[in-house]
Formats: sequence, structure tokens, C-alpha cells
Amino acid sequence: MSLRELGLAQAGADPRWEAMCGPGDLFCTGRWLAVEREAVGPWVPRARSCLAAFDGPEIAAGVVVQQFDRDADDETVRLDKMLPAEVLARWDDPVSAVQPSLMCGTWFNSTVLTAPGLAGSQREKVRRELVDAVVERGRQWGCATVFFPFLDADDVQLREALRDAGFAEFPAPARHIFNCDFPNYESFVASLRSHKRHRLRRESAAVRAAGISTACQALDGSTVETAARLAHLLERKYDQRSTFDEMAAWFEAIARHTDTVVFTASRGTGPPIAMSMWIHHEDRMYGFHAGFDYEQCQGLPMYSLAGFHLPIEYGCSHPGIRALEYGCSSDQAKLIRGTTGMAQVLCVKPLTALAQPLLNHRSGGTVWVGLPESIDGVTGE
Repeated sequence: MSLRELGLAQAGADPRWEAMCGPGDLFCTGRWLAVEREAVGPWVPRARSCLAAFDGPEIAAGVVVQQFDRDADDETVRLDKMLPAEVLARWDDPVSAVQPSLMCGTWFNSTVLTAPGLAGSQREKVRRELVDAVVERGRQWGCATVFFPFLDADDVQLREALRDAGFAEFPAPARHIFNCDFPNYESFVASLRSHKRHRLRRESAAVRAAGISTACQALDGSTVETAARLAHLLERKYDQRSTFDEMAAWFEAIARHTDTVVFTASRGTGPPIAMSMWIHHEDRMYGFHAGFDYEQCQGLPMYSLAGFHLPIEYGCSHPGIRALEYGCSSDQAKLIRGTTGMAQVLCVKPLTALAQPLLNHRSGGTVWVGLPESIDGVTGE
């Protein structure tokens, strides 16, 4: 095996890299790497590249690495916003303790990609070599930490490799998936328990009474500005630092390089007041962003409509879609609307003496493998 660094353009154009990306790997594909190459939007890393392990002329495995610091403020890329409060309490300035950090994998995907058909023992060996490579890259780039933020808890071999390499392990937010195993939307509704069906009926009645109209459109030059405006309103609600221009430039890049649709809701023939954005990859749709005009949405179930009812209806009726990827966070809201929570872990290796207290919280491999207790007994049934 030989290890090489590939630029985003080089990896994205290489069919050997693309062959390692399955339905769950949208954010490592060439199309998404093309979005990242534009270096626009609210969370642009300081540096990024792809590390690949070659077996002769073939790529056996690979991982995307991105360096982030305090200039990025989103919790999906900021390690100091992912760690448990009791860990953060060990430092007066936790941001300085763990930043800059090297994130392995891209949006909601912390795996090490491997070539199809790679034998089990060879797969384990090459992934361990790449783990060592990303740690070395973290040192070269002057990082305080290296982390895999959203690692499948069932990937016990990679978790073991990370522990052996000196990574500490913490529970991470569950990843949510809706399986579109229904012939149509009506079948999905009929499968729900009675209290959930009643919730849907109440929400549908409120939408009809308000004269709400809905649409599904491609994200393109005619829809980017509306989507960016609504997304920016959501960002402002949660005190993010992103600007409208950053959101618009980012969405324009996504529109150029991916197959993306936007579900919108409007008051009659007026402009959209709610939207959710979904990227199509193989047999899945990835929920990537949402946005709301909160003043116009007041009192209406727009979160449920734009984020769940419309995408689920679309997914169940589309023969090529098997699942909707809802990402992480908002567990209870997603579970009561039919998603399944998949357990994940956060793995972190300190590279400096200041970051070393992270290892004092080493879990020994014991993490929750079902739903966190904060769900209060609610399940996706």
C-alpha cells in the first residue's frame, strides 16, 4: 500500500474514488467535492484534501479531511460544540484547547471509504493505515485535535482502530432515516398509530384552512434566491453568523453540481414562506437545509409540512427513492414523524498537551446503541 494526497478536483474526477462511494456517501462523491471546491458558503474550512491508499494502480481506501477553527460556527463542524459539557468544563477556554481541528469525513459522514470487494483483513489493515495518515496530517497542519464526528456505532472495527490509535470516544447525535417502504403516502399514514394519524389530520386541516399551496421545484437559478432567503432567516433565529450572500452563493454551487429539489409552502399565490432542500444521490434523498418566514408561518405547522409531509409523499411515490436521510439533531421531532434513529459516536484524538484531558474521558467502547434517554420513551414506531 502507498498513501497519497489527492486534491478535491483530482479525487472528484477519479472513477476509482467514485466507486468507493455508496448510497450513504453523498458528501464524499465527486459532485459534492465540486461544491466544496467552490469554497463558498458560511463554513469554509481553512484547508482540505483527500487522502487515499493505493494498492498498485487501484485506490483501496480514502478519506476526506477538512481543517476548521473558530471562524466556522456551525455545530456540525465545530468540535467544541460537539463535546459533552462536563468535558468542556475542564478548560477555561475550550475553543483554544481543541482548535484548530481536523475533521475526517464530510457532512454527516465520518467513515473511511473502501473499495468494493476489498477483503475483510485487507479492509481493516488499510483503514488503520489511513487513521495513522490523518493523525499525521493533523500534526502537519498544526491541529490541536483530529476527530471523526459522526461514526456509525455499528462499525466496531473502525471504532477499535481509532481507540488503538489513541482516540477517545463520546456519544454523538443519532442519524435519522425514513425508509420509504410504502407504495404511496396514504399507506404510510395508514401505518401510523392512531395518535399520529390524528396529529396529521389536525395539521392538514390547519394547512387547508390557511389556504396554503405547495410545490416541488428543482434548485436552480429561479429558486436559489427564495431558498437562500428562507434559510438565512432560520440561521438568524439560531444566531448563526452566516449572511444571505453566503447562503445564496452556497446554494448556487449546490444547484450547479447536484440534483437538488426544494419543497415549498406559500399562502395562496404569494411567495414561499417555508422550504426544505433535498439532494438526490443514488436511491436516497438527503435533507440538507430548511428555512421559514417565521412571521408568516406563525401558528401553522410549516415544519411538519415542508420538512416531513411533502418529502415523505415525494419519496413514497418516487420508484427510485428508498430512503430519506434526515441527518442528526431534533431527535424527538423526527422520531414522532416516523424516522429511525441510528446510533453514532464521536471519536477524538488530542495532539497537544492542552487537549490531552480529552483522553481522561475515554469510554472504553461503551456507548448507548439505541436511542438517548432524552427521547422520553418516544420511538419511531
